[in-house]
Amino acid sequence: MWILKGTFFGMLAFVVFGLFFFFKKFPIRANTAISLSTLRYLTYGNPWFWATFVLMVCTGCVYARWLAEIRN
Repeated sequence: MWILKGTFFGMLAFVVFGLFFFFKKFPIRANTAISLSTLRYLTYGNPWFWATFVLMVCTGCVYARWLAEIRN
């Protein structure tokens, strides 16, 4: 069960920190747009995106496992 909880926590943290980084790097202004190719490069085509995703999911699993051990 801790694997599911850790995966969920890691993905949630990845989304929150990812949105924070994205909006800090590209502030939203009126009548502006970002191209889909740029967005694709910043996400799927970027190895740092995937490395961060794996790191956050692993961190979530370690955190959930640590909490499970404390409760027992």
